[in-house]
Amino acid sequence: MHQNLLPSKLSPPRPPSFQLPRAQLGERINDAGDVRLIVLRAPAGFGKTTAMLQYAARRQATGAAIRWLNLDASDNDLGRFLAHFDAAIEQVAPHVGDASGEPGLLELIDRVAASRAAFTMFLDDFEVIESLAVLDLIRQLVDHLPSGWQIVIGSRVAPGLGLGRLRARGQLLEVGPGQLRFSLEETAEYLQNRRGLKLGSTELGRLHKVTDGWATAVWLASLALEGHDDPGTFLATFSGAHAAITEYLAEDVLVRLPDAQRDFLLRTSVLHELSAPLCDALLGHTGSAALLAELERANLFLTTSDNPGHYRYHSLFREFLYAQSTQADPSAIPLLHKRASQWYEDEGRPVPAIEHALRARDYDCAARLLGIHAQRLLDLGRFRLLARWLDSMPQFLPDTQCKLNIVRAWALIFTHRYADAQVLVRRIDETMQRDEVGGNKELQAHMLALRPVLLVMTDQAQGLAIGIENHARLDPRYAFPYGLLTNLVAKLYAALGRYEEARALLDQARRSHIEIGSTFSLVMAEALEGTISLRQGRLQDAIARFRLATNNMTDDVAGRATGSAPSAMLFAEALYEAGHLEQAAQVLSIYMAQARESGASGQMVRGCITQARLAWQRGEPDRAYGVLSELELIGHRQNLGRLVVSAELERSRLALIQGDAAAAAACLRRAEAPELWSPERAVPAPLHEVETLEMGRLRLRVHGAGEAEGGATREALLAELPVSIEQLHAQRCQRLALRLSLLLAEALQRAGRPDAARERMAQALTYACTEGIVQPFADEGPVIASLALSRARAVLASGKTPVGAMPGYFERLQLACAGAAGDVEADSHSAVIQQGSGGDALTQREIHVLKLLALGKSNAALAEALFLSQATIRAHLRNISGKLGTNNRTEAVARARELGLLG
Repeated sequence: MHQNLLPSKLSPPRPPSFQLPRAQLGERINDAGDVRLIVLRAPAGFGKTTAMLQYAARRQATGAAIRWLNLDASDNDLGRFLAHFDAAIEQVAPHVGDASGEPGLLELIDRVAASRAAFTMFLDDFEVIESLAVLDLIRQLVDHLPSGWQIVIGSRVAPGLGLGRLRARGQLLEVGPGQLRFSLEETAEYLQNRRGLKLGSTELGRLHKVTDGWATAVWLASLALEGHDDPGTFLATFSGAHAAITEYLAEDVLVRLPDAQRDFLLRTSVLHELSAPLCDALLGHTGSAALLAELERANLFLTTSDNPGHYRYHSLFREFLYAQSTQADPSAIPLLHKRASQWYEDEGRPVPAIEHALRARDYDCAARLLGIHAQRLLDLGRFRLLARWLDSMPQFLPDTQCKLNIVRAWALIFTHRYADAQVLVRRIDETMQRDEVGGNKELQAHMLALRPVLLVMTDQAQGLAIGIENHARLDPRYAFPYGLLTNLVAKLYAALGRYEEARALLDQARRSHIEIGSTFSLVMAEALEGTISLRQGRLQDAIARFRLATNNMTDDVAGRATGSAPSAMLFAEALYEAGHLEQAAQVLSIYMAQARESGASGQMVRGCITQARLAWQRGEPDRAYGVLSELELIGHRQNLGRLVVSAELERSRLALIQGDAAAAAACLRRAEAPELWSPERAVPAPLHEVETLEMGRLRLRVHGAGEAEGGATREALLAELPVSIEQLHAQRCQRLALRLSLLLAEALQRAGRPDAARERMAQALTYACTEGIVQPFADEGPVIASLALSRARAVLASGKTPVGAMPGYFERLQLACAGAAGDVEADSHSAVIQQGSGGDALTQREIHVLKLLALGKSNAALAEALFLSQATIRAHLRNISGKLGTNNRTEAVARARELGLLG
């Protein structure tokens, strides 16, 4: 197991020897069949964990593998959660080949979907999970679970996993407080047979009534009854309410314990995990091992794990013990946290050391530890963790802690709290100009990078010039700020078409990132390299680089990458452009929550526009417009005009597709609103974007809707576009040149020059087929889609594909353009074939799979050709066999030939 994984998180607690088998509850869960998700939801103390342990034993008895993950608040860090989840499933869903080969979220989901093992994953204390990114990952995992897999969740509250959808599909079993409560019979069985208490039916009935079957109250009553000679008198005053339980714990259980045990329980309640060495350090003496053993034998409050010598308190009891300890001696709590912090520091575990120092309000200690470890956390991109820690410290640390204020500024920038960052950077500037720390070269290096990065991320134009000037002054020895600023300047050079200079800078940046092990910055550099390829029209190279940045970059959280939302949004955009819509949708479904959580403008634009276009392709215009409205709203809330402009530009494009030029012009006018284009925000459009105001204006002119504003005739446009296209070719901006070529083809067609339009389309496709560029031909509307469809059919009919064309390109282009062109014959042939009585329709994708199957391609070759996972290919093959009534791929191909689907 990797050194940064905590074994205690992967170990199920040991059930108490006196637990009551919940036979009726167990049967209810067993009878649920192959549901994907089981949720046990109830307040603390209702026996969720015990019920989960008993179900785990049942599953193991049937030969299924089980794994357990004890969750805590730190699992809201996606990297940490992913690392432990990945370790938990390794034996049943192993990595293929080298474990470092592709350890991202996509790879994890693909491994899960491909598993054939019977397996149940238990996630306990799920109520601590609030991160949208973690919740989205679990939702995706549930959606991709193969037959025989289940996830079981124990939570105090309903988990935010979209349970309504699973409930409607019959894939969810919910167990609530009503099912978890002890029945009267179970209460009697537990007290009389498990605990050995001599109680009559009247006493049992009263106890069951006052506890209402709450497992914790029944158990605590059994502890009390062991020390009472007159059960009736005790039960006459006992209440099962939470307040009464607290009073009972304080006045009965704790006071009856030996002083050493009581003191141990109260003082160690500051810990979330217990071990003898840690407790010895906390208490200042030895003997903790013996006390832990005594408490374990007495079944008092401890939950043991499979990791020998490690324990934790049941959360309900730890909360009670901590409250009692705080009330009894509040001055002792900070000292206990300080001792815990020191022990963790000595053990080389800085994260819990810092956590305990902050809980002790020992800000000097926390600052000292952060001074040692913050740079490494910056290198790893742990900005959210740093921001949380530093938020709990004084708002502006003393001048002597200027480095930590700089760390906080970086954390604020990369958690997109720009206003707070601007205030902090100004204060740091004032401090450095006023005091002697201004001569510190490391601090100077950070400030040289901080200022322009913050300006550019808030769309302020002066950041570009400042970035270039500062980069020339920044010492490369300070690798973190140098690498980030180098990425920024390289991005600017690429946007200006200075590609070789940009790539030379990226090579420098990579060396800096590798030198310090900065996964975060290395991902940024690789994604930027892919962005340059995308602008130059080298789509396949861009896809490869985005895939690498999204999936393959590792950090040392556990040797596993969490993936990168910025690169993932670019990855989805490029996949969409290549016509791999399912894969693009999958990437977005996994990473979009991270993008929304971060609030970064570039991520939001790319993700939302691609998401809207996918919805449009699925025939869900309401969903498409809903996504655009969300993007616009975020732009207004965050004062990021770029988001508002992007939403309006996409609305304008959609209006033109629907033939509503007036609506398209209105959207464009809103995008041109002066308040969205103030001089200080006149930043050049990011180099990956083709949807600009100028593109919107050109589309309107092609449709004859721009003359009133610009006075330009279509003939003038036909003269202008070829010149612009040649200029773009000279500048190696092939992506934008292709878009203008499509507009020129449409303008020629609308001007009554179809031969010239077809010639222009043939030229565009001669280039596009070598890079697998598909979707832009379908997205420009029916005129372009019809021209592309006609050319694709002509090529396929001739049997002569252009030199360098990617295999299957023209078949995929035909499928993509058929619907957009309004081609009824193509739609009916490639989209729907009814088979048998009441049979389901074959989709376009399934027919494409059949055609490739007929060529003898393996599952791996199909996955590569269609840019899908092998698990998705297997799902397609199952669907095809079911719809055609066949048993294997050979029969499916034969049946497809009979139906004329392969001709």
